[in-house]
Amino acid sequence: MNKILSLAIPLIISQMISMALVLTDVWMMSRLSVSAIAAGGLGASVYSFVFIIAGSTVGCVANLIAIAYGQRIARPEYGNQQIRLAVKGAVLLSVILTIVLSVSFAFVPQLLALANQPSELAAPAMQYVDTLKWAMLPSLLLLLLRGLTSAFGNVRSIMVMSLLTVTLNVPISYVLAFTFDFGLAGLGAGTALAAFIVMLGYGMWVFKRPQYAPFAPWLNRDEYSLSLLTPLLAMGFPIALAALLEHGLIYGGTLMAGTISIAALALHQILLQCLSFTWNINFGFSQAAAILVGQDYGAENYDGIKRTALRSFGITTLLSIVLAGGFMLWPELIAGMFNLDAELTQLLTLVLWVVALSFIVDAWQLLAINLLRGMKIVVGPTLMTAIGYWMFGLPAAWLLMPEFELAGIWGGIGVGLGVTGVLLLIQLIFAIQKHRTIDPLAVAAS
Repeated sequence: MNKILSLAIPLIISQMISMALVLTDVWMMSRLSVSAIAAGGLGASVYSFVFIIAGSTVGCVANLIAIAYGQRIARPEYGNQQIRLAVKGAVLLSVILTIVLSVSFAFVPQLLALANQPSELAAPAMQYVDTLKWAMLPSLLLLLLRGLTSAFGNVRSIMVMSLLTVTLNVPISYVLAFTFDFGLAGLGAGTALAAFIVMLGYGMWVFKRPQYAPFAPWLNRDEYSLSLLTPLLAMGFPIALAALLEHGLIYGGTLMAGTISIAALALHQILLQCLSFTWNINFGFSQAAAILVGQDYGAENYDGIKRTALRSFGITTLLSIVLAGGFMLWPELIAGMFNLDAELTQLLTLVLWVVALSFIVDAWQLLAINLLRGMKIVVGPTLMTAIGYWMFGLPAAWLLMPEFELAGIWGGIGVGLGVTGVLLLIQLIFAIQKHRTIDPLAVAAS
């Protein structure tokens, strides 16, 4: 238990700091106008949908490094080589994906029009996206650095790195958005500039440490080849697809909200921040559990995997219930934070309980899928997310929207998360049973 918490708490704090970065951007958007929240949220949804392809693919390097870290117990030289190759592969993949995916933003205005989004929001949304896209490469490289240090247990440095990002982003974005009057474009540029500065600083700090110095990407440059992409793509592509399916559910709801009204779309963005708040807490905890599972998987310690899974699910369930209760009891705090008027506050109160009920099932599916990834199981979970999100979640949201409007959309999202969570839990149970340690005495007796 202590081992999980010692890893999880700094990672959760790091995720909350990252959440503060998003919240400050939304808060600054609210100071521009309600339409700026809607346009900025729409632009952020588009960027996130594209970035999730790259981020999920590159982010799996953390699982590969954790497994290699466990392999070092029996085969130190082999384990170190695998870590070194994973780092180089992630750097190469980050550059390639940034170049390829940046081109996709040119087609966003046409896609927004096809999705029947308000025409007056398209131009300001693209102003935000066109500057925010420059954050892609430094953000991907930060994911690599985060995966390396977390696999080695140095999670406090991740917390400090996240704090520095917010500390830089808030004043830079504010000055660009308000002092220089760049508006939404200034907020996107501030985020990109802060990410670039922190990436350089954190990278220098990491590879000056003796434990990480042998894995610096500029050493042993002869090891670079396109074959380094194979393990990352084999594991990362299903993860990216699963993430796209999840974001398709969440941001499919965004597009549905845009067909109701600008006020509904603005409120939907605020509700997404509420879900993201709990998601970031659960993601930090899931990362810690996945690191331990990955290390045990590399060391072939299957009893350790079972212990980590049981303990992490107990903690996650309790934590999610507490968070859901807090949101349902004090909705006025959220309304005040985002400067909502009386009408939007009333609507927020009516919808928030539906969102809060989604927190628990979202935590289950997030933890289950991360534990499975720690065991290099990625194809099955992707199929489960496709079934839960797209066969249950989106149809439910579409059917409930005409009668219940925004509450119906979030009801459908909750259905999708719930079905996915149950399916992933079943798969996790089977995976743990399959890899359970065989008692050698029992084998001899038979």
